[in-house]
Amino acid sequence: MTMDVFVTGGTGTIGAAVVKNLISKGSRVIALARSEASADRLRALGASAFPGDLQTPESWVERAASCDAVVHAGATFTDDMGRVDRLSMLSLKQAAKHKKQPLKLVYTGGIWLFPQTAGPDAITEKTPFAPIPAFRFMAETIRTLSHGTDLNLVVIHPALVCSLTDGPIARMTKALRDGVPFRTSASPETMWPLVEANDLASLYGLALQQARFRMTLLASSVPGISVGHLASHISARHGLPLDIETTDVLASPGSHTDFGAGYALSQRVDIAHTRRTVGWEPEYATIEDLVVSLSR
Repeated sequence: MTMDVFVTGGTGTIGAAVVKNLISKGSRVIALARSEASADRLRALGASAFPGDLQTPESWVERAASCDAVVHAGATFTDDMGRVDRLSMLSLKQAAKHKKQPLKLVYTGGIWLFPQTAGPDAITEKTPFAPIPAFRFMAETIRTLSHGTDLNLVVIHPALVCSLTDGPIARMTKALRDGVPFRTSASPETMWPLVEANDLASLYGLALQQARFRMTLLASSVPGISVGHLASHISARHGLPLDIETTDVLASPGSHTDFGAGYALSQRVDIAHTRRTVGWEPEYATIEDLVVSLSR
């Protein structure tokens, strides 16, 4: 089904993959562009660029609400990220009130909204939130968006997103090539759930095709792998050693703005509900597939 989809964060790791996926499936994509450079990148992907900024939602929410659906994958990663996110989503909800049918909204949450897991335990969509301080705002925003009938809401919680240029595998590979230890707040025993960016984008596309919204979907192609095991796979791929250097998480910047504190969480994820609900089958479903594809 052809749709007009408005995307925020369309030049980011998640957003760019989503834009490409939607366009490949025949959707018309209008993406928020804060600068002319961003607009050029979006046009190169095949999207239309709409000038605006997350920090000034009045500049774009009416255009977004006029579309069939909105994918919110943008974030400022500034000290006021939570305030900006909440204000933009409340403004979008208000702008959608005039629509005859509720606006479809796919909101990007994250695995760091959930607690650590122990042993074989795994996070499911029913696991209560226990977010790291920097992402507490998301839990409140999701609750607010879930109330009322103005929006048909899907919340997608990605695991650690991996691409050729970003994410744990790309960063580990760069450290190995630079001949330096990989510095992280995780220990070698910390378990990380992973998902490849294009696999994640396919889930967004599947979610938009559903007749029934009001869903929570977890996105992880590798349910959990220890940091040490991941490093050993990358080392074997390149024939070079990669050391892990664990940093003191307490020495990080203020907890309310420490957006990387989640790397210290040890988590496993169960995506059985996501598979059943939308039929998602990640292409890169093993650590071997991910490392071979992304560790270049």
